[in-house]
Amino acid sequence: MRASHNWTRRAVTGATALALFGLTSTAASAATGIQGSGRADPVPSGFRAQSTTWTSPTHGWVLGTAPCSTGECTTVVTSHDGGGTWSAVAAPPAPLAPPGEAGITEIRFADAHHGWAFGPDFYSTSNGGHSWRKASLPGDGQRVISLATDAGVVYAAVSPCAVGVPPYECEKPNSVWRANVNHGKWHRVPVNLPTKPAEGVVIALHNRTGYILVPGTAGDPDTLFASTNGRRWSTRPSPCDKQGAEALVDIAPMPHKRVALLCVGDAGFSKATKHVFRSTDTAKTTTDAGITPRLGIQSTLAATPSGSTLAVASVSSGSWLYRNTANATWNTVLDEADGGSGWNNLLFTTNQDGFLIHAPAAGWTGEGTLLTTHDAGATWTPVPISS
Repeated sequence: MRASHNWTRRAVTGATALALFGLTSTAASAATGIQGSGRADPVPSGFRAQSTTWTSPTHGWVLGTAPCSTGECTTVVTSHDGGGTWSAVAAPPAPLAPPGEAGITEIRFADAHHGWAFGPDFYSTSNGGHSWRKASLPGDGQRVISLATDAGVVYAAVSPCAVGVPPYECEKPNSVWRANVNHGKWHRVPVNLPTKPAEGVVIALHNRTGYILVPGTAGDPDTLFASTNGRRWSTRPSPCDKQGAEALVDIAPMPHKRVALLCVGDAGFSKATKHVFRSTDTAKTTTDAGITPRLGIQSTLAATPSGSTLAVASVSSGSWLYRNTANATWNTVLDEADGGSGWNNLLFTTNQDGFLIHAPAAGWTGEGTLLTTHDAGATWTPVPISS
């Protein structure tokens, strides 16, 4: 699952108490349906990470789980010093969701106040995670597929089919919606997604420039839209080799209309071709950025804010992380013989610093380790999440 892997590069200032997706102001935090104590607490022992989000290089949150009196409880922790120290805030009243079941798997924040926990259920906060409210989905949405936020705007892709309905039985198209973080009214994004059953919708943002992607499957065409203002959208060609059954699976936007694109195809036993492209004109045209080593199939792509470094996280029978520094040569920086525990939320907060979750807590091993880099992804080390 992939929502946006880009951190919010511009914090929203002057946040108001206006409602967003059914949020109330902090002053109304005792109202029915809000979960939280309104304070920061020590991190529970045994915390395991599932998803992370950062609104600046120093301020971030991690969604996960920890042992509690009833077994395992959903937990959210936050750091104000780049991951050096942590404290627990409130968590949405929902479990981490196994595939096809109710609950949440991802967390995103737009600024120090406004955040969302989703996938497939939907919760929101307007006070930095000190309380959470079940949020209403736009249109006829029944579950949230992906969500991304940047520059004071939030996008959500929703499915009209209920939780638990297999993709092949969901014959209605997904839709994408846009709202201003401070004003909160949803507006449907004027793009037509494929009418065939499609589970994955990728939303990637950099400031006002946005991309909406639905990967093609079994040789079907990829669907890619781009916009520089969030209101007028146009299609973009896929650089993938459809004769080789490649699909455009991820996209990493950068400043000045630059963007990187990831195609995956020719899958075999634990291997696939992972071909990366770069563009300087919002994906109207592309140039070759090389092919990663073949180990790994399911993959995501991230870029440093300047675009000088690209990284691909991939998983199949194991988990691998590949890195490229503005040339066509890809190097293996992480090689985990973990049976396919996988990754989540590969992201860079500066040109040197970044985060990545190994073996997310909702996965089959669920070790939930947060990793960090301070050398543009060349090396990664575990982050102790404790008080």
